[in-house]
Amino acid sequence: MNWQVMAVEPTKDYKLILTFKTGEKRIFDFIPMLEHKINKPLKNIKFFMKAKVGHNTVMWNDELDLCPEYLYENSVKV
Repeated sequence: MNWQVMAVEPTKDYKLILTFKTGEKRIFDFIPMLEHKINKPLKNIKFFMKAKVGHNTVMWNDELDLCPEYLYENSVKV
């Protein structure tokens, strides 16, 4: 599974710099995701900046995470 997230760096402009298992670095723009009701807490930049890796993907807490395949398919190579 090459889409496993090994590292994440959130930015203050709502982007996630991702490092995948293959070593590939990609950037995911989170701004369009802010419109989804479930992601409302992430509009708070301080909370967004707490992004971390867990279970091979990006997560903020037990309720907010993203599918690693989605992150890979919807990000651009650095």
